[in-house]
Amino acid sequence: MLYGYARVSTDKQEDSADDQAIRLREYAERSGMEFGGVFVDEDQSASKIKFSHRRQGRILWDKLQPGDRVVFTKSDRAFRSVLDAVTTIARWKSLGIGAIFLDTGIDVTTPAGELFFNQMSAFAQFESQMIGQRQKESIAYRKKSGRPYGKLRPFGWVSKDKAFVPCKAEREIGDMVVAMRAEGKSYSAICLHLCKRELRKPPNIKGVRGYYGLTDVTYLHRAAEAGYPRLPPRLSHSEWIDGLQREAIFHATQQAL
Repeated sequence: MLYGYARVSTDKQEDSADDQAIRLREYAERSGMEFGGVFVDEDQSASKIKFSHRRQGRILWDKLQPGDRVVFTKSDRAFRSVLDAVTTIARWKSLGIGAIFLDTGIDVTTPAGELFFNQMSAFAQFESQMIGQRQKESIAYRKKSGRPYGKLRPFGWVSKDKAFVPCKAEREIGDMVVAMRAEGKSYSAICLHLCKRELRKPPNIKGVRGYYGLTDVTYLHRAAEAGYPRLPPRLSHSEWIDGLQREAIFHATQQAL
């Protein structure tokens, strides 16, 4: 039996799951082998999740029998970790299961193919590590310059055109939270009040507007009392205070210039 496997770690990759599936089915037709279909893992990082632990990778793994073959469009669609690649292929080889990679024509059932595959896996891991390093550097720069750098956003702000802009609706809710706390209301009571009034958070990157949970209300109250600084919400108290001091010094310096 021949099976195809495709993977994308984001929905913006050029080598989309659909494109991979088309090439895998075309190969299956040419091979003449009985085809068991294409298993697609979306939003799954090969550098962080082993093949056998991915959603569809696990299902495919459990289906494999001696004599089966698994075909991939590229080696990095299967693995981004040398350890995962070597251990998976070794396990399959011991069970009489083969793997084929269309971009290089590698068949790991042969000694030369196995050697070349191990070299390709090492390069794939190195590339993944370099991408991760560049992402960390980019996030550090955006964080330092007060620009959006991840899923978290400061309360009272929303991301727009690669910058944080004030969110009037949330600041009104924040002012309400401050007033209710001054009246002696608990965070739990405030949270329930916001839910009953259908007051929700601004849309996230997927357009979803969730309710304010107990932790959200706590952080929103802290941000509102501090004047909505551009600081990540989930910081310790000492980090939060340090951040306020740094922000105050920065604005004072900018005004002096």
